[in-house]
Amino acid sequence: MKNRTALLLTLFLCSLLLKLLIFFWVTEPILFSKYPVFAERLSKGLDLGERLLDLSPLYLYINLLFHKVYGKSWEGLALLQIFLGSLNILLVYLIGEKVFSRTAGFLGALLLLLYGNMTLFELTLEPETLVIFLNSLVVLSLLEARERILSGSPPWRFFIPGILLGLSVITKPNVLLFLPPAILWIGWMQINGSLRMKASLFLLLGFLLVISTVTLRNYLKVQDFVLITADGGKVFYHGNGPGGTGMERADLTDQGFREEGMGDPDPAHALFRKAARSISGKPLKPSECSNFWFRRTLNFMSSSPLAALSLVGKKFFYFWGNYEVHEIDSNYKYDLILRRWPLVPFGVLSILGMVGMTLARKRFRQAFLLYSMVGVYLLSVLIFFAASRYRVPAAPFLALFGAFALNTFFTLWKEKRRILLFGILAFSVLLWPLINLPFRNEVQALERWQMATRIHYSLGGNFHFQKRQYREAVEEYRKALVLAPDFAPAYNRLGMCHAILNEMEEAEKNFRKVVELAPDMDQGYLNLGMVHLLKGEPEKALPLLEKALSLNPENARAREQLQNLRPRSSK
Repeated sequence: MKNRTALLLTLFLCSLLLKLLIFFWVTEPILFSKYPVFAERLSKGLDLGERLLDLSPLYLYINLLFHKVYGKSWEGLALLQIFLGSLNILLVYLIGEKVFSRTAGFLGALLLLLYGNMTLFELTLEPETLVIFLNSLVVLSLLEARERILSGSPPWRFFIPGILLGLSVITKPNVLLFLPPAILWIGWMQINGSLRMKASLFLLLGFLLVISTVTLRNYLKVQDFVLITADGGKVFYHGNGPGGTGMERADLTDQGFREEGMGDPDPAHALFRKAARSISGKPLKPSECSNFWFRRTLNFMSSSPLAALSLVGKKFFYFWGNYEVHEIDSNYKYDLILRRWPLVPFGVLSILGMVGMTLARKRFRQAFLLYSMVGVYLLSVLIFFAASRYRVPAAPFLALFGAFALNTFFTLWKEKRRILLFGILAFSVLLWPLINLPFRNEVQALERWQMATRIHYSLGGNFHFQKRQYREAVEEYRKALVLAPDFAPAYNRLGMCHAILNEMEEAEKNFRKVVELAPDMDQGYLNLGMVHLLKGEPEKALPLLEKALSLNPENARAREQLQNLRPRSSK
């Protein structure tokens, strides 16, 4: 027992040390502040309105509690999350010990510990770390409840896994897909039918007790029946709508451009609801907006069923692939650094996990919950899209199957079954090109796009622009446009820099490019009109400002300038 405790403590401390090294040497002050912003608003008693339905309920209230206790020390919450991530390492060990062996538990914990991108998610103020923690507790508590009921304990012990599963679902709703496998697993237990039924009912009771509180909150706040969140249709469109590639999202026209003009963090949710209401011509409720995007996406998919099926196939490959699709600018930047560290990439977890799942097939019932967790997140990627945050909750369970594979390799070596061992190893090596080479051109194109938009535009040009370092910003925006020549927002910011530097000809040239690339956006016309005003050409500015206002009647600056111009032009 002392050796086991020492092993657990060593795993925890090693994990914490590695995560702290990444925190201090790789990352910078928190850049992505979606949940902190809304938590601060709640702490001031402000009503979030429909934005409440876009946020993970449990994670939002944890942010709120942290803010009330510690104030705006958000890096403290990131440190708390890497502490939680280190606890996840211990949970993986305990699950592996119960399902396979102590050795497999140790190897699984070690694999997950060395998966560097897990730490990036822990250092981002998003709910992935919490859902991994809760998922691991769900599996561990189910295994514990099974042991107890087989030894004569009452079936109410399944109430606790139900509570934990409910908490996980109100953190990330796609965990709801785990409920049917959990009930099926209880049905396979070697106990009488009455006990199986009672155990299932206690699981459901605990689950529904948690879920119903959020559903009731949603109804009271927005008078709409929303189970957890109201963004399912939007995310479904991202993964399967026009222009979606599996890794890259399908978005509204000029969505990135439109988001820049909005004050709230991650305003795409509000944009999609606004678009649904505009297209339908109806004052849709949030749940109806979500259903609108589900129907619209399904109609698009049914118009080209072979293309839709091909896209699902691509997402299947992307789920197992080595490439990390980070949607947050800072995470992509940090990933570029971690690629140079001697850490375990996702591809290693993927290959070892696939091999382990194959080797563990004779223990399918014993490892059913682990198979199910991997399946839940594979299905989530197939339904939505292959962003890393959609598959990362599968990493602990892939690590456990990978540990089973490694343990099998050691066993075959000790038993001198070298031919079988080398055959499995050869198969594992052959999987590496399979998870790296398919759709390589698309991966490289996405890499260029992310380098342009995330590194040079967002973290480079916009960073300097906000600090009024306009010459430095110009250089970064130009680098972005070398990699992404059709990226209209970069031309817009480049034009703004030149205008501020009184280089009007360059500013005009860039704003004309904005109008060419984004003719339905008001920003290009507004800024081009402002350049003509600064050049003393009001007659050229007038039609451009009128166009800007017609595209966006809420453009206060265009309205103000027109009010100043029209009396003059009427004279």
